[in-house]
Amino acid sequence: MTPTKQRRRTLLRHPLSIYSTPNFPGKCCTNNGRNFQLASHEMCSACQKPVYQMEKITADKYIFHKTCFCCKKCKKKLSMYSFAPLNGEFYCIFHYQQLFKEKGNYDEGFGHTQHKTRWTLRNGAIGVPDESEA
Repeated sequence: MTPTKQRRRTLLRHPLSIYSTPNFPGKCCTNNGRNFQLASHEMCSACQKPVYQMEKITADKYIFHKTCFCCKKCKKKLSMYSFAPLNGEFYCIFHYQQLFKEKGNYDEGFGHTQHKTRWTLRNGAIGVPDESEA
């Protein structure tokens, strides 16, 4: 019997298991004695589906797919250099500026109450100080 045929017979009698190794039964892969573990999947903030490293964009501590990272108004795809965040929402530069121009400030332009109305005065009143008090 030739050595090649003998090796084939040995392999047929003792097939290799992809699920275990001699030193680590039940473990698939090891790296210098450490078990291999798959990376945990991070979820896209827009579609709530897993995001893999190659398609991941992180903006303002939110994680997105490259295709899910888009303007709230026009749905235009955003890049890391062409977006403006506000309260967890992302806009293209054009729409961010347009909303500012509509009301003259970012609070009213984005549907929030003006921050001036939330000030507390020294006398306990809430609002903008009168010119007579200045």
